[in-house]
Amino acid sequence: MRPSRRGMVIEFSESMSTFLDDETGNLISEGLDLQVTRIYERAQHETLALLQSRPTQKVVVPVREWMSATQLAEYWQLYNDKNEPTTAGILKWSKRSPGQFPLPHAYMGDLLRFNRVEVDLWAREEAERRRLQNEKRRLKIA
Repeated sequence: MRPSRRGMVIEFSESMSTFLDDETGNLISEGLDLQVTRIYERAQHETLALLQSRPTQKVVVPVREWMSATQLAEYWQLYNDKNEPTTAGILKWSKRSPGQFPLPHAYMGDLLRFNRVEVDLWAREEAERRRLQNEKRRLKIA
């Protein structure tokens, strides 16, 4: 090793060319750069092969007959931008007056619960009501 203007110059016993990296000012060996690239690519290849060789495990989440508002939001996949289940719509739909087709629910003690079969039926009926409502709106505009 010998001193230079930017630090120490390392001399390799093998005939590798070294050059100065313009951006960082560090000495880089073309051979070292090639070795690091090969190591990275091999590690990446082996990691992918390992992951692909493992059997996939399917996680089955049991669907409950009675669900809380949060569980119903997860079941219906109602998530906010933070990927958290959102219950605002569910609670709003359940508080509708009887003439406005409220989301079916029951209280178990003071806990609000939703029956899966009933809310699935309500969702299909609500989708049809909204489709008809939008169709009427379009006809009124035309």
